[in-house]
Amino acid sequence: MTKKLLLVLLMLSVMMGATACITVKKPTVATNNLGGVFLSGDRMETWGHRSQLMTPGETPGSIGNVNAYFIKFDPSDSNYMFLGTQENGLYYSYNAGAGWIPVAGLGATSFIRDFVVDPTNKCRSYAAVGTKLYRSDDCLRTWKEIFFTDNASKYVSAVDVDWFDSKNVWIGLSDGTLNLSGNFGESWTPIKTFPSRVRKITVDPFDSRKVFVGVIDSGMYKTDNRGEIWNYLNDGMKDYSGAVTYYDYVVSPGSQNLVLYASKFGMLRSLDGGLTWKGLDILSKPGEEQIYTIAIDPKNANNIYYATDKALYKTLDGGTNWIVKNMPTTRISRELVVHPKDNAKVYMGVFLPVEQ
Repeated sequence: MTKKLLLVLLMLSVMMGATACITVKKPTVATNNLGGVFLSGDRMETWGHRSQLMTPGETPGSIGNVNAYFIKFDPSDSNYMFLGTQENGLYYSYNAGAGWIPVAGLGATSFIRDFVVDPTNKCRSYAAVGTKLYRSDDCLRTWKEIFFTDNASKYVSAVDVDWFDSKNVWIGLSDGTLNLSGNFGESWTPIKTFPSRVRKITVDPFDSRKVFVGVIDSGMYKTDNRGEIWNYLNDGMKDYSGAVTYYDYVVSPGSQNLVLYASKFGMLRSLDGGLTWKGLDILSKPGEEQIYTIAIDPKNANNIYYATDKALYKTLDGGTNWIVKNMPTTRISRELVVHPKDNAKVYMGVFLPVEQ
């Protein structure tokens, strides 16, 4: 009896030990080097790869190797999206990123620095490619060259369209020149020369006379009267060391006069269209991490997202508390955008930095 009892106890001990081993065993997390586009349907909690290449009549491929530069939505149909890359041209998706199709006519190996769809005519769009700006009037089928620079080292770096009067088209150049066209790009007028490359142009979504311009190594500028007078918004950031080193900005499409600005200092927020600024207490320390991109929820201004070369960050309470998230790839986030209608969806374009 005693031997049987000891045998039973021994067998139970072995079983419990085996069960314990299974319980504490943790799955290994595989890292990858995927590029292209990722989608989160739960505000950056989890990610899925959205880089399927759709080619009619052929087996679907992948753009999982491309280096993204920007992601944009068609302002009249958020199912249509556009992906600009650093060496693989322009792609579009008609199903909210489930599949991508290359855009012909702009060069399959081109660096697409910016792209915009006319808010009043979805078949008219503009693409900045190298030293030239192209316009399509037939939904991306054909392209017309409407601007070119006089120097191979001077390229078109930014473009935006006036949503109120779409004849007005703004473009910025790498030498700091800002040009305006009043006839869909058929002719151009130099408006201002900034100290360095124009990185971004945004026509205010509530008042198209107001235009914001981000300038590399200089900061942020704004006009309230379509370019007649310009204000240097960094004058209101003098208390924030490093704010001149501009990384990104976003003008909220859902909250009037709300602007977020990312720089070497960190992140600043303005509630009066850029006149005054207040620093946000983010997790990234000034100078330690570069903020590559910031995004704001168009339906809830308390939801803010940003990415550095190390991680992803989000707040759902306007910056009081921040949550850090790991990247789903070893690449760096170049672009974060929130879906205009389904604000739980966050898209991310990633890239590999070029070694100098």
